[in-house]
Amino acid sequence: MRWNLSVAALATSWGLISVLVSAVDLDATVLVFYRLLLAALTVAVVAAAAGRARLLRLPPRPWRLAVVGVVLAVHWSLFFLTIKLASVAVAVLTVYTAPIFIAVLAPLVLPERRSRVSLAALVPAGLGIVLIALTSGGDGAHVDGLALATGLGAAATYAALVIATKRLRAGLEPTTIALWAYLVAATSLAPLLPTADRVLPDSAVEAGALALLGIVFTGISGLIYITLLGHVTAQAVGILAFLEPVAAAVLAWLLLDEPLDAAILFGGGLVLAAGVLVVLREPPDALSVEAPLGAGAVEAGALEPGPEPSRIRA
Repeated sequence: MRWNLSVAALATSWGLISVLVSAVDLDATVLVFYRLLLAALTVAVVAAAAGRARLLRLPPRPWRLAVVGVVLAVHWSLFFLTIKLASVAVAVLTVYTAPIFIAVLAPLVLPERRSRVSLAALVPAGLGIVLIALTSGGDGAHVDGLALATGLGAAATYAALVIATKRLRAGLEPTTIALWAYLVAATSLAPLLPTADRVLPDSAVEAGALALLGIVFTGISGLIYITLLGHVTAQAVGILAFLEPVAAAVLAWLLLDEPLDAAILFGGGLVLAAGVLVVLREPPDALSVEAPLGAGAVEAGALEPGPEPSRIRA
């Protein structure tokens, strides 16, 4: 239960990201680039300070990390593009179909069985997200085919990130995965910076918000997240991610004085109920990674699905 609870707490902390983003008036591409660059630097500093700089070396078969980095850049780009084409509500509704992708694909490509607990939790969690998105997105934004496609693309790439990172976690340290994924993603976005209206923060508030986003909520948070992926099933991670928009709505009410009506509260209650179900009833990953092999000791077949776990699902 402690691993599921840790993921739930981490996802809840991500609710602060929306509050911080509201303080930054930079183009989405620039904002994401700084997040990734600062995150990579944070991971490198943390590893060096801990005397584990060896984990920063490029591991065998580096193309796997390159793929994860590119997918990460594509995911965030599609998410922000959906907001621009439609609304935050549409982005939330479409992106948070990702747990459905994970529930379908994870048992096919990972050595974990289909979770009845996670499937059951999808129902209240999905209904809760719909309520929150529709209530907070009353701007009447028109949803066209392109916005729907980019939103679903963001969901699919998020699901791919969870599954691919969990496969990498079987043979690589979180530090190695995070550093190279962030560097590749930042490099992928760098050519787009000249198209932005402004590439530097123009106030201490903006600079501070960017620093928190990159250092705390991407660098440090990413290390914790990848570590937890070694102990929690991908399906549980997908469901518990629903806690982020609930926390964002509550924190926006507390810190930004945004409205919080009964429909949002009820939807949030449904998501919390789903989260409690997963935390209490979803078993930990039967193939938990207690002692990763490290960057220089990846087995040739580390990303290949292992034997079917012999666990009993609740």
